Amino acid sequence: MTERKRPSETDISPKDNAKKVKLTQTTLTPNLSTRPLCKYGAKCYRKHPDHLKAFRHPSTEKEEEEQDIDDDDDDDSTPKPTDSSPVPSPVEITTATTIKNPSSSSPMKQTINATVSLMELMEFSGEKLLSSVYEMEFPTDLYEFWKFCSNLKKNNPRDALKDLFNLELVGPFEILDEALKTCKTLPNMHLHYRYYYDTPEFMTLIRTVDKSSQFHIGYYRDSPDELPSFVASNNAGENNRFKLCGDNIFAAVYLYARAILKSNNKADLKTFISDLENYAKKQKFSLDETTPKINGRKKKINCTLLNTLGMVVPCENDIGYRPVPFTKDQFKRVCDKFCNSTSEDICQAAEDELQHVITCIQFANDECDYGEGLEFGLNLFLYGSSKLHSRVMSLLPLGYKLLQRNLYAQIITDHISSGRSNLIENLNEIEKNN
Repeated sequence: MTERKRPSETDISPKDNAKKVKLTQTTLTPNLSTRPLCKYGAKCYRKHPDHLKAFRHPSTEKEEEEQDIDDDDDDDSTPKPTDSSPVPSPVEITTATTIKNPSSSSPMKQTINATVSLMELMEFSGEKLLSSVYEMEFPTDLYEFWKFCSNLKKNNPRDALKDLFNLELVGPFEILDEALKTCKTLPNMHLHYRYYYDTPEFMTLIRTVDKSSQFHIGYYRDSPDELPSFVASNNAGENNRFKLCGDNIFAAVYLYARAILKSNNKADLKTFISDLENYAKKQKFSLDETTPKINGRKKKINCTLLNTLGMVVPCENDIGYRPVPFTKDQFKRVCDKFCNSTSEDICQAAEDELQHVITCIQFANDECDYGEGLEFGLNLFLYGSSKLHSRVMSLLPLGYKLLQRNLYAQIITDHISSGRSNLIENLNEIEKNN
């Protein structure tokens, strides 16, 4: 029985990197039927050869067999490139990859978006435009709130809240307002109005125009392939805590307006609240701060983060999450020592404690408990010190990718790389890297 072996770098001709030499392996592979089944099955993250030889992973082996068949078909039917053959462009390579993997919808969607030009986006509108720009879907309350504001101020719907509340609509609303026409290149919208404590799960929709404040309201979604779980607000200039504001934009603005009404009893404010109530009722949007949808999510929460919002990762048969071996108070004390202590000994001791947790996370990842690394990485980010950024980057991008939340991995990477504290308002300052 023979089996093909992957060619090593020495098996590739230096004159033609595309030409590969098939090698044969004379040793027999272990009998699949006699090996015990890995308890984590297809979800097993461990890739060490010894582990793969010792345990069976049926679905993985099936995929490998199918891939071998595909490779054989490719070897027989696909023409080999010659030295005179034109090198395919990056867009062509992306398209080929997309067609070859039709079963994975999210990567295909993200790959296609990466090749869409600014000129092509100009031809889209509404839902198709937003989903192409942000690589995620939006709920109906966003489009209905845009209609509501358009009725209030036809010439400039984004300023519909400015006179009463000193607020303006940003982010997705700017795209709906044809802001892309002012752009020279395709912008990275995920960095637009991303405040200091905004994790990748948060997206700004409304912000104050008061230069002394960093108050903003936005969607919070646990995974980029899901609709938002709720709406929340934060003032990044004050702290890292977010406040729950209902499960739609109408509720968030309504609750904000009712709070203003307590100290400002103007007639036009009452009229606005009445109009908002009537429109939301007609469209069947709840104006409550807590709804059945929010209560349903609370039952899925694995832990509470420093921003007071819960973290949700999928768990099955007690696999998916294990708690960080720190209480919130212990975590803050260790971070305080590491980031603020002037004593090298104290700082080193705190660093050792942080590293111990990171080591535990590596074991957790090996056993598919990806939530521990996500929790610790998010809390390091929310603590807010740039001294922790290297550890944030060692945890969060990997954690998001393991959870199949690849878009969030890119967002946190871009946010940290951009300086994090630099609030980007101008779309032309955030060119998207394709």
